[in-house]
Amino acid sequence: MSEYGCKVCRVLDERDMEQYEDRLVDQWQADKPQRKGYRQLAEWLNTMMLRREMDRAGLSTLGNEPESKYERLRDDDETVAAEVRTDLRNEGIDVEALLVDFVSYGVVRTHFKECLNLERDVEPTDWERDAIEYTREHATEKFEDAVRSLVSKGKLSACGDIDVHVTLEVECEGCHSRVPIGRALRRGYVSQQAEE
Repeated sequence: MSEYGCKVCRVLDERDMEQYEDRLVDQWQADKPQRKGYRQLAEWLNTMMLRREMDRAGLSTLGNEPESKYERLRDDDETVAAEVRTDLRNEGIDVEALLVDFVSYGVVRTHFKECLNLERDVEPTDWERDAIEYTREHATEKFEDAVRSLVSKGKLSACGDIDVHVTLEVECEGCHSRVPIGRALRRGYVSQQAEE
């Protein structure tokens, strides 16, 4: 059994980031125009972790460089994400440990409700994105378990560690365009014809 209440508790302690907890709570409890949801807070905390690692490695954190790297690190396009991982590794950053420590919106929610016993007024939720993210995380977890089992049984091998990636895609039945859901949401459409 872990000595920590949740993953956020562990990450804040092990990465010496306890001072960020007050900032998380302040952003969560802010007045509505400035208030951040669980997903935004998870992304903010993950970006702060990345920023600190970049600082330690002597990389520039001016402007939105950490935010940009974080977005590319989490990009649906595996080529983009792999390039950023390689760049960070080459600068001496333990990317695998960082990725393991990245938190999800669900963990942030658990931290507020169960570890800090905090509640706030009911507000409209972004349940669709939450459901998509939950599905991806659940599928990734099951995929990782299955691959680990296949490796241990000798049915799957590689010359190095095996990473798994799950991309959820949507397809337009009219033109058969298929794109990752993250890209479709950023653009606001699945196929160009829908915009015309």
